[in-house]
Amino acid sequence: MTRSKRGSEEGRRLWCAGVAAWAAWVVVVGVAVVPALTAGQYGYGTYPDLPGSYCRLRHGRYGTCCPGRLDDCSMPIIGTLCYCDQFCNRTSNPDCCPDYWDVCLGLGPPSITQKVCNKDGIDILSGTSYTFNCNKCLCVNGRLSCEDDLCLVDEELMRQVNGNPRSYGWTASNYSMFWGRKASEGLVMKTGTLNPEALSMRMYPILLQPELDRIPSQFDARYKREWRGQISGVRDQGWCGASWAFSTLGVAQDRLAVASQGNESVDLSPQHLLSCDRRGQSGCKGGHVDRAWQYLRKVGVVNEGCFKYVSGNTGKVPECRIPRGGNMLTLRCAADEAVYKRRGLYRTEPAYRISGKEEDIQWEIMTNGPVQAMIKVQRDLFMYRRGVYAGTSLAPEQTASHSVRILGWGEETYGAGQPSKYWLVANSWGTEWGEEGLFRIRRGYNESGIETFVLAVRARLYDYDRRAGAGGRRIRHTLRHDKKEHHHSFYHTKRSH
Repeated sequence: MTRSKRGSEEGRRLWCAGVAAWAAWVVVVGVAVVPALTAGQYGYGTYPDLPGSYCRLRHGRYGTCCPGRLDDCSMPIIGTLCYCDQFCNRTSNPDCCPDYWDVCLGLGPPSITQKVCNKDGIDILSGTSYTFNCNKCLCVNGRLSCEDDLCLVDEELMRQVNGNPRSYGWTASNYSMFWGRKASEGLVMKTGTLNPEALSMRMYPILLQPELDRIPSQFDARYKREWRGQISGVRDQGWCGASWAFSTLGVAQDRLAVASQGNESVDLSPQHLLSCDRRGQSGCKGGHVDRAWQYLRKVGVVNEGCFKYVSGNTGKVPECRIPRGGNMLTLRCAADEAVYKRRGLYRTEPAYRISGKEEDIQWEIMTNGPVQAMIKVQRDLFMYRRGVYAGTSLAPEQTASHSVRILGWGEETYGAGQPSKYWLVANSWGTEWGEEGLFRIRRGYNESGIETFVLAVRARLYDYDRRAGAGGRRIRHTLRHDKKEHHHSFYHTKRSH
């Protein structure tokens, strides 16, 4: 055999050996890869021959197992990823870690023949549950049992409102803080104002004489030149039915800041009212605004820094820790920078009622500051995002009494149509809701009862303000004038009856 012939045969042998090695490598890799690629297509047991700790060892933001479908809730396994989220709990495309069933559900891996329930395209294993919005569904031996409660967020209602914004005048949105909550829960814990006592409802409105030619078409108390920086922002009552406390103190602190010419722009403590005003009040289960105003007149409250609000996070009301007769010095509240040389608690004169006439409400706001109003809340308000709100007929099932602050008014025109008049209202659901915590509601039609029971008050300034010279003389004159009018207030109405 020549050298050249032996060389060519040797080359062929090496080439064949290389092909064989490559083929063997493909087979090995294919065996390893195919289960990872196909297991998600053919049901459970993605990695049955790879026992170990995966979900059990997982750490991070969500802990060991994760709710919903979270693609970052994963662990490395044979060059790919397995998952530890709730999306594994189904009969198709699980891609779950071998110990998911044991660690996350406390079950053994399900068999392909295990009975399964299906709802809205979601497979639910027998013995497990799945929550659709606010309703929990449980699968037992292939039979599905679901709650059927109204939810705060209604996707069909949102579609209808957003599908015809010109007819409804506002748009809706899905808020994560309300998703998964039952309507019955929100209508109690996000409102909380009980109807005033019959005697208070019979209180005569104060007589005003508004100068109609001075009432502008648009007004926002926050931007009145003399009041800039003195009107309080939007607060969040959390999951506690405390709107009665928040709206009352919101109006009181606005008027305190205005009357003191900005010297006392301070957040008053809703926790003080919740914890200490217990006569006829129910804390996070609701309260009466007329009783709250009586407490402010007789006792007063401290500032937020002295008694911080916690009930919105816990849903519980701690014991009152402000003793009767205490003052800002004995309580050590005067060390708070927000308190301006004050010894006594923050108190008000008796509250008075404004008539339901648009012009009277407008005149009171532009003259003395924001007012308090009560409204009937139905479920669609929780989904309000922007626009001029008017209750729809899409969610009439339940309503709850709520109280808010009216800051101003305005008009909005859609195309060539008639302008839509509105009140500008501050809610107490935080700034993520609505128009940065505000909403606009139809004006002049007593929408949701907003013009039925409107209240205002004069802040009771401390002695140092009344001794402040010319400004003090003006304040003192105003207080004397108020006392002449207060036969329309809660206090004097009750005595006259």
